[in-house]
Amino acid sequence: MVELWLKYGKTEIFVDVPSETQCFIAEPGKPAEVENVEAEVESAIESLGYGELESLIRSSKKISLLVDTQLPAESFLRVYRKLIDFFIQHKSDGKSFSILLSPWRYGKVGIENFTSVEGIDVTKVNVVVVDRYSESSGWVLDDASGLQVHHEYLSSDLKLVLTPTEHHGAYGLLDYRHAVIMGTAYAKSKPKRAKSIESLWEVANNLKPALVFQTVHSDKQGLVKIFAGQPERVRASASSLAHDILTVRLKNKTDILMVSPGGAPYDSTLMNALQALGNLDHIIKNDGVLILASECSNGLGGAEFAAELGRYVAEKDDYRPPSIINHEAVLINKFKLLSRKCKVALVSTLPKAYVERLLEAKAFDTLSDALSYAFRIKGKECGITLIPNAARISASIEGEGYKGQYENSNNP
Repeated sequence: MVELWLKYGKTEIFVDVPSETQCFIAEPGKPAEVENVEAEVESAIESLGYGELESLIRSSKKISLLVDTQLPAESFLRVYRKLIDFFIQHKSDGKSFSILLSPWRYGKVGIENFTSVEGIDVTKVNVVVVDRYSESSGWVLDDASGLQVHHEYLSSDLKLVLTPTEHHGAYGLLDYRHAVIMGTAYAKSKPKRAKSIESLWEVANNLKPALVFQTVHSDKQGLVKIFAGQPERVRASASSLAHDILTVRLKNKTDILMVSPGGAPYDSTLMNALQALGNLDHIIKNDGVLILASECSNGLGGAEFAAELGRYVAEKDDYRPPSIINHEAVLINKFKLLSRKCKVALVSTLPKAYVERLLEAKAFDTLSDALSYAFRIKGKECGITLIPNAARISASIEGEGYKGQYENSNNP
């Protein structure tokens, strides 16, 4: 028997796999990680032209730094602290500086790490947590895109973005465009008809930032590189590196795919866990079995996700996301497409009847029970692929190219 371990909440769980079963543990390579994060930030600022950036900050009346808080890693927090310190030091007295924190992906898990920054004079900065579901946040309509956008961001004459570059199960490889649209727009906005975030961005001219800082981290969350500068140049460079170091390459599709989002907070709710699946659906064979180990200690994932699940249960095959920026709906739609292709088994703390009624998936208490179910379908001589940190990575099959973007499958 081979003993396999997966992250599960704040702990780990294991399963014994028969020795006759072919088993492959799929993990990205191990890139060199930056030891001195603060020095890396300084280097990124210098690449912009220290004097030019200082002049730009001092000449701006209202500055906003949008921060996508989807990566609760110490390395990202250190980048965040260093950048804030730089902007506070160089802005003119009396000028407005707002930090807009966007927890659109994992809710407010760990948001306190961003709102309380040790060593920073918070009286010199306005920290705002953007609640994309709030009806009283002062949204302003952007006519070009049809989005209702947070007034602090839209009214700033110097717009800046800090975001990690990593994979997402519904939107592919994330970059500053996703951070702005998903992070500053009211969730119930009615954007102009668009097939993807990328096509919506083409008309969102008033939302475009002057400068972007995109970080790239390893699957273990260590900092690998910071890219800073003109948005499109930064996006291209950061996306290329992130794709290289966060993509698992497999020779063949697998019969059984066993996945852990990577522990808390990536598996703290069902909504969080589903974000790990969209980048992996193409590596499992038709009629295969996907086993998702996700503790879901905080339940489904909020009232909005629960309501969208209810609509999915009622509509089933007729279900469509109401818009491309409805995060909950896009995730559920991805799951719908996946469940048509393969059988899904969920190992979690959620009530079994709940899982089977809402998702029409098999529910289990242990990995061993879920694997026994998969073996009854595929046999013990099949192949298993294990992906331990699935929330932030993608996978590809040799010869098929990059499958990290799924624009057409998410069309409302």
